[in-house]
Amino acid sequence: MQDKRYKIRPETDGSWTVVDTLTGLPAASDGRDLMKLARDDAQDIADVLNEDGACNGKSPLV
Repeated sequence: MQDKRYKIRPETDGSWTVVDTLTGLPAASDGRDLMKLARDDAQDIADVLNEDGACNGKSPLV
């Protein structure tokens, strides 16, 4: 089983960030960092990104 590339991280203000585990940085989509999210939203985004990335081995983000 392959490790997931995108994980979520809690922030001190109670929000959540989607993190790219290859870079250690927040993931970004359309020029927007995936930060300051509700936990459920962050997890849903990470799940979709991991599913898309598993299909071709590349990041689905541009």
